[in-house]
Amino acid sequence: MAVSKAGQQVTFSSANSLAVSGDSQATSDTIALSSNSVAAQMTLKSDHSGSPLSGDTVDFYILYSTGDPDGSTSDEFDTSGHALHLAILDLNVEDPAQKTVDIPVSAKSFKIYVDNNSATPGSSGVITCSAEIYETVVS
Repeated sequence: MAVSKAGQQVTFSSANSLAVSGDSQATSDTIALSSNSVAAQMTLKSDHSGSPLSGDTVDFYILYSTGDPDGSTSDEFDTSGHALHLAILDLNVEDPAQKTVDIPVSAKSFKIYVDNNSATPGSSGVITCSAEIYETVVS
């Protein structure tokens, strides 16, 4: 039995990061988890494009999929209103802000949902978000 570690960038329409406008949300591409994964951590990062104000925060959620719960022939993911909350990064406290969290690995795949809570809507509240998963795999 061998233990290995592997990092994988979370992408947004194939890009390594995404600039999310103030008071807007975005969802990443699908990330598949290894069937041999025994543990995983995810690093979440946010960077404000200007000078952060009070209330300039980003919530990160994980939208899991265990497959096709209703037999509709395609994988389905948790809805954003019922997803697992991973972290809130407060850019008024620290900019850029970064946090690493443990994530459960029993699901088939996941997407990351980003909610930019900036009080400044539009381009003045743009926050660039990115994430990477780091899995421990046993084979």
